[in-house]
Amino acid sequence: MAKCPVCNDRKGKRLCRARLVSVCPPCCATIRVPDACGDCGFYMPPTRDYDHLPRFSPHEMNQSLELQHISFPIEAAVCLADRERGYKLNDEQAIAMFEVLLDLYAFGDTLETLADRIRQLGCEKVVEIVEREVAGQPREDVAKILGTARFTACRRNSGGRQHLDVLQQYAGAFVRSGVGIRRFKDGTEVPAEAFPTLPAR
Repeated sequence: MAKCPVCNDRKGKRLCRARLVSVCPPCCATIRVPDACGDCGFYMPPTRDYDHLPRFSPHEMNQSLELQHISFPIEAAVCLADRERGYKLNDEQAIAMFEVLLDLYAFGDTLETLADRIRQLGCEKVVEIVEREVAGQPREDVAKILGTARFTACRRNSGGRQHLDVLQQYAGAFVRSGVGIRRFKDGTEVPAEAFPTLPAR
């Protein structure tokens, strides 16, 4: 078996469709491109490292009304999706919605490339609200707030809806700019004027 022509070290074990030569598995993984390799059995799109995206600290979020003003429609939009499904959403689904928004704001994906995933998650309204409400805000700030929201949801998540219950109590379902319907543990709902100060993250 001939050596891999990319590294010239290991044996070439996989026929590369893009280069029409046999390459080793490690080189196969590093030279992949979606256009040429998308239908190859060995191709897997790169996974995104959401865990290490920049985010704001709890202190920064708690001390800044401006950051809370940006975070409110993001978290309240997810709460609205939860409310519209009869409070049956779980934290994993909420995290997936935050990740779609991170794909838009941190990774630069387009609505067109994310259309299938947005439809699968049923978060069209979430994306619409966020895009409208944070328009004009610095994109890097929105991305960092999304990173913070996802991090907090992951930290609280234990397989149920622990994070969503906190959000429903402090942010509530989005009604309009700066207004959410908060839901308490006993099931009562209270419209809340002005975005809230969220609890320490």
